[in-house]
Amino acid sequence: MTLTQPATSAPAVPATPARGMLLRQTRHEFVGLVRTPVLLFFALLFPLAFFVILSSLLGNETLDFRSGVRLAQFLAPAFASFGIAMSTLSVMAIGFAEIRFNGVLKRLSGSPLPRSVLLGGRMTAGTFLAIAATVILLVVGVVLYDVQILWARMPGFAVTVLVAAVSFCAIGLAIAALAPSFQVAIALANGLVIPLAFLSDLFVVGELPDWLDAIGWAFPLKHLVNALGDGMNPFLDTSGFYPDHLAAIAAWGVLGAVVAAWAIRRDAIRQDAGRVDHRTRRAQQDSEAGQGRAVTRHAGRDAAPRRHGRPSATALIVDQMRHATTEQWRDWSSPFFGIFFPVLLVVLFPTIFGATDPEIRQEVAQTIAATMTVYGTAVIAYVNMPQGLAEAREANVLKRWAGSPLPSWALFTGRAVSSTLLALLVMVAAYALAVVIYGIVVPPSWPSAVVVLVISALSFAALGMAVISVVRGTQSALAVCLGSLISLSFISDIFLFGVDFPAWLDALAWTFPLRHAVNAFVDAMAADASGVVLGLDHLAVIIAWGVVGLLVVLARFNADPVRLRRRSTR
Repeated sequence: MTLTQPATSAPAVPATPARGMLLRQTRHEFVGLVRTPVLLFFALLFPLAFFVILSSLLGNETLDFRSGVRLAQFLAPAFASFGIAMSTLSVMAIGFAEIRFNGVLKRLSGSPLPRSVLLGGRMTAGTFLAIAATVILLVVGVVLYDVQILWARMPGFAVTVLVAAVSFCAIGLAIAALAPSFQVAIALANGLVIPLAFLSDLFVVGELPDWLDAIGWAFPLKHLVNALGDGMNPFLDTSGFYPDHLAAIAAWGVLGAVVAAWAIRRDAIRQDAGRVDHRTRRAQQDSEAGQGRAVTRHAGRDAAPRRHGRPSATALIVDQMRHATTEQWRDWSSPFFGIFFPVLLVVLFPTIFGATDPEIRQEVAQTIAATMTVYGTAVIAYVNMPQGLAEAREANVLKRWAGSPLPSWALFTGRAVSSTLLALLVMVAAYALAVVIYGIVVPPSWPSAVVVLVISALSFAALGMAVISVVRGTQSALAVCLGSLISLSFISDIFLFGVDFPAWLDALAWTFPLRHAVNAFVDAMAADASGVVLGLDHLAVIIAWGVVGLLVVLARFNADPVRLRRRSTR
C-alpha cells in the first residue's frame, strides 16, 4: 500500500504595498545621494559656499536700521533657489543618466521593481535633498547673518519650494532621458543651471539688458528666485503665494515630465523589441568598416616594427600629451567647464556689468578676458586633468601602465603639457571674441602673459595631481578640487574683482597661487602694458606651490587604487 502525500503549494508571498516600496526606494536613493561626495558638493556645499562668501563680504550691511534688515536677507532666498536647482535638476539628470548608460536601468527593468516606484523614489529623494539644502542655508543665515524668518509667509514659501523641487526633478529626468551619453547629460545639467543663474537675479543684482532679461524670464529659475526673494522681503506686504511664478514653474515641470515619460517609454520599446538605435548601428558599421580598411591598409606594415629602438623623450611626451588631450575632448563636461563656459562669461559679463556705456563695457571686457582665462586654466589643469587621471586609476588603467615600459615622468609631463596647451586655447578664444565684440586691446606685453599662463598651468597641474595622490576616490578628489577652486575664485579677483576684502580674508587669498596668477596675468594683459611684465613676486609664489605639489606627487602617488585605499585608512 502506497501512501501519497497531498501536494502542497508554496505559501504565497504577500505583495508589497506600493507605499512601502516607494518609501524603501526613497530611502535607498537618499542614502546613495548622501554617500556620493560630488553630488553633495553641488547640492549642499556649492550654494552654501556662495552664500557664506558673499554674505561675509556684503551681507553685514544694514539696509534698514529700524528693522535690522541686512543684505543677507535677500541673498539667502536667492542661493536657496540655487541649491534647489542644483540638488534636483543637476542631481536627477546626472544620477539617472548614470544608471541609464551603465546598464543598471536595463537590469532593473527585469526586476519586480515598477518603473514608477524607481522614478518616484529618485524624485522624492531629490525633493528631500532640496528641502535639506534650503533649511541648512536658512539656518546658517539666521545664525551668522541675522536673516529674519517671516513665519506668516512660510506656508507660501514651503509650497514654492515643493513645487520647484518636483518640477526641477522632472526637468532633470527629461535631460537624462534625452541625452545621448552620460558626459552630455553632465554638461547639459550643469551647463544650463549655472549660466541661467547669471540671468536669474542670482549672481547679478541690477538691471540686465532687455534681451537677457527676457531670456531669464523664459526659464523657471528666475521665477523661483523672485518668488522666494519676495516672500523673504520684509518691505513687501504679501502672503508669500505667487500664482504667476508657481504656474510658470509648474508648466516647466509638466513639460519635463511629458518629455521624460516619452523618452523613457521610447527606450523601453526599443529594449523590448530588441532593436538597436540607428546611431549605434551606424557607428558599429562604420567601426567594422574602418577596422576592415585598417587591416587591409596596414597588412603589409605589421610584419615590420613601427619604431626601431627606444622612443625619444620628446616622442613619449608628445604621445601622452595627445592621449590626455583626446581624453579631455571626449568628455563633454571637461571642455564645457574649462573652455566654453569661461569664454561664454567673457561674452556675457561686459554686457551685464557694463550697462550701455561702451567705454565701461570695454574696460570690463579687458579685465574679464584676463580673469576668465586664468579661471579656465585652473579648471583644466587643477580639476579636469587630475579627474581623468583618477578615473584611469580607479579603472585599473594606471595599474596596467605600471607594468609597462612607459616611465612615470612621461605620463605626468604629457598630461601637464596637454593642460598648458588647452589653457593657451582658452586665452586665444577669450581674447579673440573680446577683441571682435568689445574692441579690447591686446598689449605688446602679451608674451609675458603667455609665460605667466604657462607657469600657472604647470603649477595648477602639479597641485591637482597632488590632490589625487592624497585623496583616494575619484568623486572625493573632484569634490576637493572643485570646492577649493570655486571658493578661492571668489576671493582671488576672478568673480569679484577689485573688492575690498576683510584683512584676514585678503591675507588668506594671497596665501594661495590662484590670486597671484590672476593679478600677474591681468597686469601683463593690461591695455597700457608694454615691455616685460612678469611680476616676479607673483611667479615666485606660483612656482613654490607647484614645487610643493610635485613633491607630494613623488612621495604619495600610487597607481594601484587598492594600495592607495589602504594607505589612506592607516
